[in-house]
Amino acid sequence: MDQQLKKLGDRIVSFGKENLDEMLHLVGEGSRLVSEQERVRIYLEDLTKGALSCAFSCGSFATEIRQETFPIISAEAAVSRTFVTQQVAQYQNPAETGLPLDQEFSRRFQIEGTTMLPITSLGKSIGVACLDGGTLSQERIDTLIPFLARAGERVDQARKYHQQLLLARRVELYKRREAAGFMVRSAVNLIDGLTLASVLVPVKGAMEVLASHAQDPDLKYRYDNVGGIDLKHGTSLVSRYVNEDGVVTDPSLLKPIFFPDLFDQSIQRRALTEEMGLRTLYMVPRVEPETRRIICLMNYFTRDVTSYTDFEMGLLQTHAEMVERVINEVGGEHLEIKVLSEISDLLQEPNEGLHGFLTKVLSKATELIGADTGSIAIVQEREGVKWLVVENEEGTIVGAKNKEWLKKKIPPFKIGGADLSPEERSLTGYVAWTKEPKIIEQVADQSQHDGFHRPMNELIQSEMAVPVISDDEVIAVICLNSLQDGYFTEEHKRILQIIDRLTSRHISDIQRIERLQSEVNKLQSDIAYKDPKVSSYRLGNIIGNSRKAQEIVAFINTVAQPLSNRIGLWSKHILQEATIGLPSILVLGPTGAGKEFFFNNLYNKLNELYRQQINPEGELPVKKTNIAAYSGDLTYSELFGHIKGAFTGAYSDRKGIIEEAAGGIVFLDEIGDADPKTQVQLLRFLDNGGFVRLGENRERISRVLLVAATNKDLSKEIAMGNFREDLFHRLTELSVVVPSLNERREDIPDLSTHFLGKLYRTYRSREEEARDDEPSLSKDAKDALVSHNYKGNIRELRSILLRALFFRTGKIITGEDIKKAIRDGMREQMTPAAERLSEEVAGGILAEIEAGSDFWEAVYQPYSQSQISRDVVRLIIEKSRVAAGKNMPEIARYLKAITGDPQVDEEERKRFFRFKNFLYKTVKI
Repeated sequence: MDQQLKKLGDRIVSFGKENLDEMLHLVGEGSRLVSEQERVRIYLEDLTKGALSCAFSCGSFATEIRQETFPIISAEAAVSRTFVTQQVAQYQNPAETGLPLDQEFSRRFQIEGTTMLPITSLGKSIGVACLDGGTLSQERIDTLIPFLARAGERVDQARKYHQQLLLARRVELYKRREAAGFMVRSAVNLIDGLTLASVLVPVKGAMEVLASHAQDPDLKYRYDNVGGIDLKHGTSLVSRYVNEDGVVTDPSLLKPIFFPDLFDQSIQRRALTEEMGLRTLYMVPRVEPETRRIICLMNYFTRDVTSYTDFEMGLLQTHAEMVERVINEVGGEHLEIKVLSEISDLLQEPNEGLHGFLTKVLSKATELIGADTGSIAIVQEREGVKWLVVENEEGTIVGAKNKEWLKKKIPPFKIGGADLSPEERSLTGYVAWTKEPKIIEQVADQSQHDGFHRPMNELIQSEMAVPVISDDEVIAVICLNSLQDGYFTEEHKRILQIIDRLTSRHISDIQRIERLQSEVNKLQSDIAYKDPKVSSYRLGNIIGNSRKAQEIVAFINTVAQPLSNRIGLWSKHILQEATIGLPSILVLGPTGAGKEFFFNNLYNKLNELYRQQINPEGELPVKKTNIAAYSGDLTYSELFGHIKGAFTGAYSDRKGIIEEAAGGIVFLDEIGDADPKTQVQLLRFLDNGGFVRLGENRERISRVLLVAATNKDLSKEIAMGNFREDLFHRLTELSVVVPSLNERREDIPDLSTHFLGKLYRTYRSREEEARDDEPSLSKDAKDALVSHNYKGNIRELRSILLRALFFRTGKIITGEDIKKAIRDGMREQMTPAAERLSEEVAGGILAEIEAGSDFWEAVYQPYSQSQISRDVVRLIIEKSRVAAGKNMPEIARYLKAITGDPQVDEEERKRFFRFKNFLYKTVKI
């Protein structure tokens, strides 16, 4: 219990002043934990009401109890007495024996016994915790008191902040009433004979009088006493035109309506005509165009039957427009200034990472606007599709959410519009797709949101979402929810848009930093491990006994400083150097030789120089990609980005890695597989740093060191017309060859020791870790590894060592263990017979498709169920290319993945995108 209370206390202390509800929820949880009572009430001093208000209640009658208050100082209420004396009090059967104010309260809410504990901050009372259900032992009370005392100071800060905002909202309402009152006072002077003017605003199920004025004070008094207007259908004149949600249902009221004689009308408030003698009414609505919701309704009355000229009607309409502006603008300025101040302060705080920052932004937005709950989802791309993610599959929150008991589990939401199926739609996904904010006044009304609402809790009644946009790209969506219908207003939307504008760049920067840090961590983890038994490490963890390895080390040491000097010019924004083009390195070598490992060590050296010479706290930007994993437009998009609609499946703008790594270094593996269009753009980019996103005409600029790698003979590729000769010469300004493992056999013993130690640390159990029982290689094991003829280079060496590690017979790995691991690897290699079998399977599947089957049944489904291999799918595509041509839609039609034109038919477009995604992303062809 002590451990659980400490965790709850730590969470309370970690919250900011905006999180009063979360703090009280945890205080209540701790109180229930210790007391084993399900009913807890927490009262806080509320100077806006001059009372002890119930700020938290759980268990039976929780909602009703929240409405009840007690005096701050009173001898007739136990809560008040505990608050003043700061003494623990316990009461049995308070309905019969309690203090006067407690008896009726306890009877109503069936409280049989209660324990009351003071909540204090710096020695001052701030509230009382009431645990209803019976009395507690002294041991439990002694456990709770320090927990409440620890929470008290942070709760007090949040209480004051919360009450300041409540007060600010009341001041705003007061200012609106005053400003509206000023306007209606002016109205009766506009036109002779105008007797009374009033402005009505919608509230739940009715219209209430915001302000009114008449020359006769008695007339105003009587009008105000009549009160609001019921909007239940058929109950009032206004209800003919406006429903209970304040939405205009009769288009007649989208324009002003003139009633020449109210005596002829059936109206709810008969006193208007019978007691006050009001005869003529000119009703001028001000309506939100999209939703038809009434903003305000101006009523202009006369006591005599009167007609207005067109000029007079125009004057009153202009007056009503001014009243609308008063309601929307006056009073809201304070809250907007508060938002600016709060967010500006937040931007000055030390960086806590993306989740920490978003949590604070969400807490401030929720509290400032008065929403009941909310979340911030960040945009993530998964297999070519963009999603909005609040928490990942493991339940870790990557965005932000508050009041988790109202939003327990938020699944990822697809970004999209009407093209999404109904079960995939959400408000946040729609807002990210349109880049426009949206308010749903009633989530129960399907017509308001066309299915773009995903219910998270049946209590939520209204919802608002605003996109967070940086560089014209949606990077997140803020979503707020209320338990009230029609809670959110245009002013609330404007406040969230202010928060978007203030925070979007900061959020984008944090995301970029975290992505960069993730890349850097991966790189550093590759070069961080050093085995104490190996003495030949050179520059990071390149193992270099051989001459070839030492040439690699010398190359990095030679080029690193000049390249770092060039990168330094970019950080100072000196662009004159761009006339000589951008630097590039071509890394050549066979498959598995360690070309990417070479890059990791080069990056580590450059990053070290970057910190020494440019930014001691920073990291040199870095991005990696494999050209062979993409094809066509997807390759171009991966490198240079695209805009929305550039190709099938491009639902939003996207930066390429060239842009994301600006000022740093980019590694392109398998450059020999680049398509002609990508090669042209790469050449242009290397010449001057300019590029355009796919589908866009605007030129952008980026400065990066481009490191490209390939295992292909580019001279042969040039001769066959597959690779541009001018790009080859541009890439080989600096080039290095990573040797095969057979060319550096003297390094194999130390390489083997290094990889065996790294593999062991990755796969060992906790018991092995405690024993530090690390295996080693015998001399004959090393000899066997040195004498082996490697076709897969470093990758093959690692595979042999992994098999030997798993299936060793003792702590020492022997020569026989290594020979067995080599033999097992040989058996796993595809035999010519297996290749022939793949050919036969591929041919059979193509025959099935020709006979009437389709791609999804003959290829997609068997591959998904692991019934056919990647090589079979590759052969099917190769054979289809020969038969149908290289055009991807032609291949898709040949394989019957589509039957129509994806440029015309929406369903065909979706199937074609799914086809390409399967090949590029899943099978990786």
